[in-house]
Amino acid sequence: MTIEIIHESLANGQRQQMVSQIEEYGLYDFWSDYHYYLSSLFSGYGVDSYFSDATISYFRIKNR
Repeated sequence: MTIEIIHESLANGQRQQMVSQIEEYGLYDFWSDYHYYLSSLFSGYGVDSYFSDATISYFRIKNR
C-alpha cells in the first residue's frame, strides 16, 4: 500500500477504504509519512486540511 493510494481514497471520499489501507500500511508509520507526503505537495492549508480530514475520519470510523 502506498501513501498516494491512501490519499486518493480520502480525496475521493472513500473513507472506509482509507481506514483499511492505513491499517495495511501500518498505523504507527502512516501519520508521520502522510504528513511528510502532504508537505511535499501543499503548503499551509492544504496540509492541515487533508491531515485533519484523514485523522478525524480514521478515528470516527474506528470508534463506531
